[in-house]
Amino acid sequence: MVRGGKKALTIDSQKIKKKKLILFAVLILLVLGVVGFFVARQFSSDARQQEHFRTLDISTTPISKKERNEHTTDAKRPRYIHIPAVDINQARILALGVKDLDQSGQQQLDVPKSIDDVSWYDCQINPITERRCAEPTLPGGGNTETAAILTGHTCFSRSMSCVFDNISKLKNNDTITIELGDGTKLNYSVRQVETVKLEDVDMAKAMRPIESGKEGITLITCAGTYQGATDANGVLTADKRVLVYAVRVD
Repeated sequence: MVRGGKKALTIDSQKIKKKKLILFAVLILLVLGVVGFFVARQFSSDARQQEHFRTLDISTTPISKKERNEHTTDAKRPRYIHIPAVDINQARILALGVKDLDQSGQQQLDVPKSIDDVSWYDCQINPITERRCAEPTLPGGGNTETAAILTGHTCFSRSMSCVFDNISKLKNNDTITIELGDGTKLNYSVRQVETVKLEDVDMAKAMRPIESGKEGITLITCAGTYQGATDANGVLTADKRVLVYAVRVD
């Protein structure tokens, strides 16, 4: 009886071990399946973004330190942007305007031709002569009615990085420094960070200082995924946007 009991216990123990091994194998397969799904989705998103960059003739080659140092602008125009909280240091700022009329009859902001650069919206740069403004909104220019708009790319990839990859992580009171062509540094403090659907972007809000009576800047970049969203011209684009609102503090 005792021997038979030990044998039964041994057989039951083997069955339990076998079941555990089967459950463990199933768990491993499930984990691999989930990881595979997200990796496949990431590759799919990367491919869509690469297509987006190619369509817009955007370079993914990093800007060298020499190219950064040699970048110049007029004395009172923005030259560099620094955001220590998200490791942005000496990113070039280029003056860009708007594009030609799109299929909906609107004009879209132009974008930097490098994933490392930031654009500053200069309303005097417009292919339609009668729509050019008399004076652009300059950081440090004292305009408290219209905010200066700065845009940059986000990369949805582990193989490359874009200048505005992490601006959605900015917190209230983080500092954004704009360096002008003459070396003057202007400090702005973050007041609001929001991520919205592409169709819900309120450009009227983006182009106003977030606090009345203060000079403001607004940073804009892509967010979400490249899962079929297109702009007014049918060009592939991300389905969300991040907007960072900041005000001058010195």
